[in-house]
Amino acid sequence: MKIYTKRGDQGQTDLMTKRVSKADLHISVNGVIDEAMAFILMSKHYIMNPDILSDLDQIHDHLFSICHEIALNDQTKHISNFPQVTWLESRIDYFDSLLAPLTKFIKLDQTKAASMINIARVTVRRAEREMVLLNDQQELNIFTLSYLNRLSDYLFTLGRFLDEVKS
Repeated sequence: MKIYTKRGDQGQTDLMTKRVSKADLHISVNGVIDEAMAFILMSKHYIMNPDILSDLDQIHDHLFSICHEIALNDQTKHISNFPQVTWLESRIDYFDSLLAPLTKFIKLDQTKAASMINIARVTVRRAEREMVLLNDQQELNIFTLSYLNRLSDYLFTLGRFLDEVKS
């Protein structure tokens, strides 16, 4: 099977159940989430902590599922749910408990791992903005929106941890 089909040469692509423009917001959201997943995978090359690596694998898998949810474009087939959001909250709280309280704006630049996680964080924030635009057009799963919001907080906190603890 060839990797190229030439079906997208005219600016169209498949969205699970229909053909859409490559400029469609569903495609845009999934593209930005794909970028975030790539940065998360890249960051793993700079991280040795097995618990963090496990977190990142779980997050990557869920982001992949979110892309599937967005591509399905079916409000009755939600993938994200409340426990996934609360899991991120518990991981944020865990890492935050190991850190000094924030008293000023910081740069996540003390380690390559934190810098790469920061790129993933800002990419997730862009995905969230794109998803809000899509949600303005059609109602999306509220837990998917919450998950992306929490994920940027998790990545920020993880970046702080990686800079301070050098793990």
